[in-house]
Amino acid sequence: MNYSLRKKNKIVKYIVIHYTGMKNLKLAYKKLSNKNSNVSAHYLISRKGIIFNLLCPKYKAWHAGKSKWKNITNINDYSIGIELENKGHEFGYSNFSKGQYNSTRKLISFLKKNFKISNKNIVFHSDISPNRKRDPGEKFFINKININRFKKKKIKNKYSINEMLVLYGFHNSYIKNHKNFCIEAVKRSLNYNNINSTQSKKFLNDFNNLLFN
Repeated sequence: MNYSLRKKNKIVKYIVIHYTGMKNLKLAYKKLSNKNSNVSAHYLISRKGIIFNLLCPKYKAWHAGKSKWKNITNINDYSIGIELENKGHEFGYSNFSKGQYNSTRKLISFLKKNFKISNKNIVFHSDISPNRKRDPGEKFFINKININRFKKKKIKNKYSINEMLVLYGFHNSYIKNHKNFCIEAVKRSLNYNNINSTQSKKFLNDFNNLLFN
């Protein structure tokens, strides 16, 4: 198992949701547990809803990779990683199961209470690494785990796309260098079927509603 010690000034404040992106649970479990894989996670949830606690959250898992969120870099330092069994976009992306949603909801409720994590700090892998990752993807419906990530107060009537991307939480370097990927990540959060970087009127309206409603 790959892990590092958390430094005393690195306090857990985020939960990052992933999918395994592998052909089956056995392969995912093996990879996440193998010290030669260079990856790991704290929890793995099977399609049947079984929760595997792979690593104590007091240790730092290697699940986020090169990542940024808001003004923070290296999200591994501050986060707990949850992997959901799913073949992913490469091997046959499918809907998440009822058992997975139920178990994810229970696990996140437990982690929120024990680590004092707020809903706004429950993020997707595609949020913190939009230029590299697509998980958990457009078929993951966060409302099914009773999480509302955004309850922002509207200060003015109209916001530019860049302002909305900042309010969403993307690191400024991603907005500057990978804006199209950031837009695609937002569309995954909105559960769009067609993922592209087009800024249609509908998308801008949906994005606005996501942030402020």
